[in-house]
Amino acid sequence: MIQQVVTVRGLVTDPENSPMAGVSVLVKGSSVATATNQDGRYEIELNKGQTLLFRMIGYADVEFVIQESSVRNVTMESSQQDIGEVVVIGYGSQQKKDVTGSIATVSMKNVRGQAIISPDQALTGQIAGVQVSTSNGTPGGGPKIQVRGIGAIGAGSQPLYVIDGFPVPASSSERSNPLATINPNDIESMTILKDASATAIYGSRGSNGVVLINTKKGAVGKMKIDVAASSGLQSVPQKGRPNLMNAQEFAQFRKEAIEDKIRFEENREPTINDIPEEYRDPAALGAGVDWYDAVLRVAPMSDINVSLSGGSENMRSFISAGYLNQTGTMLNTGFDRFSVRANIDGTIFNKLKLGINLSPTLSYLKGGVNGQGRDEFFEITTPVAKIYNDDGSYVPYIQSAGSFGNPNPVMYLNQRVNKSSELKLLMSTYAEYSFLPNLKFKTTFNVDYLDESRETFRPSTLANQNAPGLSIPSGGYYRDSYINWANENTLTYDWSSENGHSINSLAGYSVQVQKNKGASFNGTQFPDDDIQTLNGAARITGGTAIEDWALLSYLARVNYSYLNKYVLTASFRADGSSRFGKDNRWGSFPSVAVGWRLSEEAFLKGKEWLDELRLRASYGRSGNFNIANYASLSSIGTGNYVLGGALAPGRVMNSLANSLLGWERMKELNIGVDFSTWNNRLTFTANFYRRNTLDLLLNTPVPQSSGFTSVTENRGDVENKGYEFSVSSANIQKDKFTWTTDFNISFNRNKVIALGRSTDPIYSGQSSEGNFTNITRIGEPVGMIIGYVVDGIYQNQADLDKYPSFPGAIPGNLRMRDVNGDGQITPNDDFDVIGNPYPDFTWGMTNSFTYKNFDLRVMMVGAMGQEMLHATRFYTDNIDGVFNVRKEVADRWRSEDNPGSGLVPTTNGTGRGRVMYRDTHSLFIEKTDYLWVRNITFGYTLPKPIGGVINNVRIYGNLQNPFMFSGYDGNPEGTNMNRGDTSPLVPGIDYGAYPVPKIYTLGLNFSF
Repeated sequence: MIQQVVTVRGLVTDPENSPMAGVSVLVKGSSVATATNQDGRYEIELNKGQTLLFRMIGYADVEFVIQESSVRNVTMESSQQDIGEVVVIGYGSQQKKDVTGSIATVSMKNVRGQAIISPDQALTGQIAGVQVSTSNGTPGGGPKIQVRGIGAIGAGSQPLYVIDGFPVPASSSERSNPLATINPNDIESMTILKDASATAIYGSRGSNGVVLINTKKGAVGKMKIDVAASSGLQSVPQKGRPNLMNAQEFAQFRKEAIEDKIRFEENREPTINDIPEEYRDPAALGAGVDWYDAVLRVAPMSDINVSLSGGSENMRSFISAGYLNQTGTMLNTGFDRFSVRANIDGTIFNKLKLGINLSPTLSYLKGGVNGQGRDEFFEITTPVAKIYNDDGSYVPYIQSAGSFGNPNPVMYLNQRVNKSSELKLLMSTYAEYSFLPNLKFKTTFNVDYLDESRETFRPSTLANQNAPGLSIPSGGYYRDSYINWANENTLTYDWSSENGHSINSLAGYSVQVQKNKGASFNGTQFPDDDIQTLNGAARITGGTAIEDWALLSYLARVNYSYLNKYVLTASFRADGSSRFGKDNRWGSFPSVAVGWRLSEEAFLKGKEWLDELRLRASYGRSGNFNIANYASLSSIGTGNYVLGGALAPGRVMNSLANSLLGWERMKELNIGVDFSTWNNRLTFTANFYRRNTLDLLLNTPVPQSSGFTSVTENRGDVENKGYEFSVSSANIQKDKFTWTTDFNISFNRNKVIALGRSTDPIYSGQSSEGNFTNITRIGEPVGMIIGYVVDGIYQNQADLDKYPSFPGAIPGNLRMRDVNGDGQITPNDDFDVIGNPYPDFTWGMTNSFTYKNFDLRVMMVGAMGQEMLHATRFYTDNIDGVFNVRKEVADRWRSEDNPGSGLVPTTNGTGRGRVMYRDTHSLFIEKTDYLWVRNITFGYTLPKPIGGVINNVRIYGNLQNPFMFSGYDGNPEGTNMNRGDTSPLVPGIDYGAYPVPKIYTLGLNFSF
């Protein structure tokens, strides 16, 4: 007999009548569940006669037996329960007690008030096993995110982002972040799928983890308006700035270096006439110009968002608009975002649901500044200078005796044009029809459209390095656009019996297609600076490109539960991708997971000290298809032929095809335990995992008789294994005062199991002298840092005779270890492992306090054991005298009687000794142990409405990145983003980046 389906809607409030978001609304004895939205509203379908259960951590359960469609408003009373919490998973949701994979949810209340630009920044310090590295502070940029270590090598390593069920094609980027187009204020919840059993449902895109983002929805009730506004200032802290010489110190350094050179080369005492006039009296120069400080500023930042939500039983809507303005802390940089969202849901005839999510965003990015002091001159330019002439105009060209001449760094940043605009549209539509009470069909159609343009111009007023005077203007115009659409069709069936069996099943079909278009044009020989568009250029070069890809998928999942004690989940997905070889298009990604709730067994049930004890185990496979669209095909280039005695143009193969090229595949075992006690005031989760990334995309050597040196193949195996622990505790719970703590810690180890066709290591990275910086070899972690091992300094001729050396070595040069034992010191051949770029562990902790209507939240993160190659020293330790240098260079070796610190060599001798000092070596390796207080928020909520109209008024102050404790003098989360090679094979390289600012914010939230 077909049971009657009824619909229940309503509002859930706390004892003080405030709406409660995130309350789990469950159909007892089944897997049907939902959660209240930000306004405390819910809607759910169930069979007549079933029991509706409301559950929220810290509150007592509420139950109703439902006989008809109705409105049920609920007031929750304080208690401590959380095991029935609803968790969002791929293509659906589950009660927390039924979750068998490694899944974690980010509480949006923990990021309320933070100055975050994009949703990925909200993950910082929240989840065990998710490492969020804030490598730079570029306006509109993003963090680097890794889930459970580094696995992918030839393919992308960022997680997949799924927004309202739509797997978006663009992921987070450190420099220009596509996710910055999503307004964090529109987000309801974020869930991270970490292990393969959870991510396998996303098949070929799940191996790096999956981040599920659900935006806010409307609810039944009168229209409600919410306003959130904040404004603040950003400034770059002193810690982490380069410790460079001022004018007096630089002049003293150059004066002494010239004197030492004369003594060494001419064997005489120098006179005052040997010293350039500007260096003769260093004390008279004072501080000179601090170029790093000169290109920085205190920058304002503001964010305002307005949303409207409400509706009837048949139509509900959430509409929002927001504006973000972030002026950059470096000159001539900034980011602006205008965002609008409309989420509309409707119910027709109680069986058909329709909905549309529409989110256009317009953003502007200005500056194009990398924050890299070598290429943008502000860390290498002589401080013996001034920024402006007496009339206020720029000094266009900066040089002192012996130094490189550079364009004025302040002028260089201010007068360059580099601006871009981006229009992005995300649209999701769905229709869901209930054929039977427990049988539903859902179809979705999603579109992601992006249109981005960028313009650059370098005026004639900017000199070139070592070339004073006017330069020839140049410019460029670049255009990129794509349209990505996806259609997904799923059928779900729920069944439960009176004797404890419950099944939720899913089957689906999906297709996703993307087409990219790009144009890149560069112009040179502009006659002047008046016309800065390409039509003013005398010479224009460039071209256009079109690419596309498609993904076809079949998926299925079954969740089975018996007596609320034994849980089984099995899933399968098959993906076919156009990116891979014609003989290897399809990949299969199965998973299985089991759970056992020991706390429901007779021997533990009813124990007062135990609220929940659950064991989980899972195994699954997922993949990574993030490679170039046509990597499996031969690339074709131009080439000239001799035909009939004349030169004729033609085409030539540039690379070998591989019709078997396929996915990087990941297999993972996960074992976990969940435990809660003291009336759920203390909860603990632990996971052990072992993940192997197989079929790595590597360029492997082939016989030269083929006409090529390498081909891209699937070979190799990298293992990541580790432990994750999370603890949440309600330390104090009083009527007027509460204190809760969330803590997580992760231990990950990675090791290369196999590489290519042979056991030969992979060398990667490049120092400023063109030598390797990293090595990947079997039995060790990926990308260990390599370089010279410094054993000291040659103090005298006896040392030179005793130890191996390089040609032309003199006392005062660095003494490098002869690693290969050939009696000579040579780059690469005498490189050894000098640093491990991976931390022993990472951790995050959030403490939240409330006292009456006051609230305080402190969030911090940290890591221990990681080592970094401080690659900015490639140029800040250039002791040739052409660049400014670190203050520590003053304490260099000058003689056997004046050896200095023993860490900086002599400036005398052939250039090779100085070149080796600025190459990769063990003196440039630094520990980066750190504790970073990432956020402090203090707020006050008015106890009563204002005028009976304005409700939920909250005033708060926020400090972002206020304190850093580390012995490292750069950014301990820095990356190699400003070097040519940014692949996973080059970790642990800090080449400098846009500085991460402190942000001081005041904010106001209210509703009416």
